[in-house]
Amino acid sequence: MEEKKASDITVFAGGCTLHGVSHIFLPGGITFRRLLWAICFLLSLSLFLYQVADRIDYYIQYHHVTTLDEMDSSNMIFPAITLCNQNSFRKSRITKNDLHWLGGLLGVKPSDYSTFLETIGQDTDLSGFSPTKTYDMSELFDRTGHDMAEMLLECRYRSSECAAEDFTLVSQTHNLSTFRDRFIV
Repeated sequence: MEEKKASDITVFAGGCTLHGVSHIFLPGGITFRRLLWAICFLLSLSLFLYQVADRIDYYIQYHHVTTLDEMDSSNMIFPAITLCNQNSFRKSRITKNDLHWLGGLLGVKPSDYSTFLETIGQDTDLSGFSPTKTYDMSELFDRTGHDMAEMLLECRYRSSECAAEDFTLVSQTHNLSTFRDRFIV
């Protein structure tokens, strides 16, 4: 006797990951279980398509509500603003000692030290140079970090001038400065 080959839809459904399809399309006749799976699948699909159509219709209607109330208050507390320069230090302030300790991290080979120092405007003479026995990264960030006075071009709040002195240094290593204290009214 010849074995009946499964239909293409049965083969597809057997490998399909869509929940329920593999239970509906099986070889053989219609059973109560398959009928129940088909009803559940069609109800779920119908509900899904209804929700999709409803959301598309809602989106196309382009509902929008904009309410804006602007009030001037003399007793407003100014929120803290933190400025952070992502460049942790300036290469132009690197010394020969920094280059000795951090040259590899900066991608500068010892043979290129003179060229690097010349590029950043430093003295290129390495004769007689002897590095320190220890190295302090905090000192590096303190010395080479960006100054708020140099970064701040203009500052105003409620028609009052503000300056670099109005910023409090929060983190030395990442040059974070917070602006707030003077302008609490």
